[in-house]
Amino acid sequence: MLGSTAVLGATARDPGTAAEAVAAGASYLGVGPCHPTATKEGLPAPIGPAGVRAVVDAVDVPVVAIGGVTAAEVPALRAAGAYGVAVVGAISGAADPARATAELLGALGC
Repeated sequence: MLGSTAVLGATARDPGTAAEAVAAGASYLGVGPCHPTATKEGLPAPIGPAGVRAVVDAVDVPVVAIGGVTAAEVPALRAAGAYGVAVVGAISGAADPARATAELLGALGC
């Protein structure tokens, strides 16, 4: 219905759910929460880099690590196979959002 050029994301936290989302048409996955976060309430326990790796190994679409991500965690998440990261609190809660953004971009190699 969306066409062959649409980008459709889904959220997953384990390989089974991730595989189902890809089979249903997801072209990328947000995976987490990776670390504790105050951005949302009622989230399940964090999956950490090992949980990200388990999902990466189960699917053939880009995986974006979400939930409690800061510049300090980026190297481990990228090493686990994350294509990228999504952040809210690391920037919005920072005393210096511009510096936090620069640190995140640096950790990503941008």
